[in-house]
Amino acid sequence: MRGIHLTVFFIFVGISPVTLVDPSCKGKLNTNEILREEPRLVSSILNGKRFVVGHNFDTINIVHVYGGTPYDMGYAFGKLMSEDLQQLVPEYFAYLENKIEDLIKQVPPLIAKWLAEFGLRGALDLNYDITRQYTPPWYDEELQGLAAGSGISYKDIRRLNLIPELIKAACSVLGAWGESTASSTTLLHLRSLDWDEKAPIAKYATVTVYHPNASYAGYADHFHEYYKQKYTTSHTFANFGYAGLVGSIGAYNEVSVGLGQKVWITTEQDITSRLGNPWTYVLRDVIQFSNSLDTALSMLINTHRTCSVHLGLGEFHRNSSINDNNSVGFLGIEYSAKEFNAYSWEDMYNTPNHPILKDIVYWDPHPQPSNHPCFGSLLIDHYSHLDAATIIRNITSLLETGNTLNLILDYGDNAAYLAYSAPDDPQGPIEAFNRVHTRIDMTKLFAEPAPHSEDFA
Repeated sequence: MRGIHLTVFFIFVGISPVTLVDPSCKGKLNTNEILREEPRLVSSILNGKRFVVGHNFDTINIVHVYGGTPYDMGYAFGKLMSEDLQQLVPEYFAYLENKIEDLIKQVPPLIAKWLAEFGLRGALDLNYDITRQYTPPWYDEELQGLAAGSGISYKDIRRLNLIPELIKAACSVLGAWGESTASSTTLLHLRSLDWDEKAPIAKYATVTVYHPNASYAGYADHFHEYYKQKYTTSHTFANFGYAGLVGSIGAYNEVSVGLGQKVWITTEQDITSRLGNPWTYVLRDVIQFSNSLDTALSMLINTHRTCSVHLGLGEFHRNSSINDNNSVGFLGIEYSAKEFNAYSWEDMYNTPNHPILKDIVYWDPHPQPSNHPCFGSLLIDHYSHLDAATIIRNITSLLETGNTLNLILDYGDNAAYLAYSAPDDPQGPIEAFNRVHTRIDMTKLFAEPAPHSEDFA
């Protein structure tokens, strides 16, 4: 692992007034107003509440789950989202199976062989068989509950959750704070998902808010060594993703630790493995159990890693002075079975098309180090003026990143801004980065009270 540089040094960034957009930026400004409205309660059951926010093709489900066990939380989610899941699962698998020839061309040779020999469901079952001994048992329990609550077969729910392990996505990562931002008192975190904007799963956009009240100590005593280090205090946290996915592709917790992912494309084929804990489950564990970069890094280092992915890992301490070096932190991470590298802003790639910018960590959707100048030029143009609205209007839309999910976390304001693709919208646009973004108050989400048990006796 490359050492994380703790000695802070300053690099002069020549910031000029906003100029003409670099011709490598092919997109257009997103001029939509940001939607700011309170989520609307749809239904409430024992251990769960379902809200929606937004309208028509920009509707997002917000599902709160509570409970003493992982099974309880899975069951509540399944019950609240049963109709959606009964439509989503067969529709999404049919969609992917119709694209199997395209998938075979896109995935690594080993996965292509699995898909060719066993089909999609068979390949996902094989992936489960070789990862199950490394996967914490609470995932299986939650999936069992989700299946029971929704009426979907457990195997199909399990398969759905391993699709990200089988098929990774391009995506972009950005962490910006300090001198680079408009307020200088926040951390901005972009997790854009460039996957398949036409996939029907986008119609089931869901933020799942977990309110765990169970102790996981009993699991840790007999499982992986890194769980024995007592990372068993669970935090309330939010998964930004889709109905039925219990792992994390982008997540944020009540103590302001956040994680997002993008693919790490490398020609070094020997740095990955299929034998380990699926990366979406690792990311979720980090968000559920960690309260700092140090704890998160320890968990990431000590787990049995599999695929090669880039991560953006952030933390923000609301009660600390912004001038305190410990008040905010953001790292870009290269994560794989055999290699783990953590980058602060000062030791990121420094190339003509990826200049070092003070208080900014970033990767564009392309293989790294990128030869595409668009992202770097946009960040220079908007340096010291960055906020969530600027990222949405002037950066992700012009970079054309976040076609499937575009998520910006404002840690200082404790808010999330997100948009999903809309494959069924006849008037478009389809891509998330061009659509209306919704602001969600994370303080309110994390404080949402559990339903009263006497109402469901």
